[in-house]
Amino acid sequence: MPPIVLFGIQFTFSLAVYAVIAWWYVAPRIRTRPRELALVPLLWVHVPRIVGGTILAPGAVDAMVPADFRTMVGVGDMVTALLALVALIALRSRWPSAIALVWLFLAVATVDTINAIVQSMRYSVFNDALGVNWVIVTSYVPALLVSSVLIFIQLRRPAGSAG
Repeated sequence: MPPIVLFGIQFTFSLAVYAVIAWWYVAPRIRTRPRELALVPLLWVHVPRIVGGTILAPGAVDAMVPADFRTMVGVGDMVTALLALVALIALRSRWPSAIALVWLFLAVATVDTINAIVQSMRYSVFNDALGVNWVIVTSYVPALLVSSVLIFIQLRRPAGSAG
């Protein structure tokens, strides 16, 4: 089976599973909370994104994976994780700029994710040994995408609103 086909199957399955979890369990629970509180668990999903920096570790992926790609993915994920943490601190501390920081996080996270997907196709990295990064992309990235959609939905709600 070509690696891209295996990737597509695993990624799609994970995305469907996380979407069902979000629909059945997460969305109904956060819908009853004020927007600022509903955003907190959704942002926590992104803090472990620091694990994307694993691609920068020596020997983590095949030497054939271009250094430019590894740097873009690793640094992008670590910056995004940091922004998620800053947004969480801002929400917890009730900073006036908290919602703006969540929007900034979401914009950076979205651009980073789309860029990583486009560049992974451009460089055909699924044909190279990706080690644990294969698991990150097929199991964790779909959770990030679902969480990002839920964050967007919450950000469109009026401040302090529940329901």
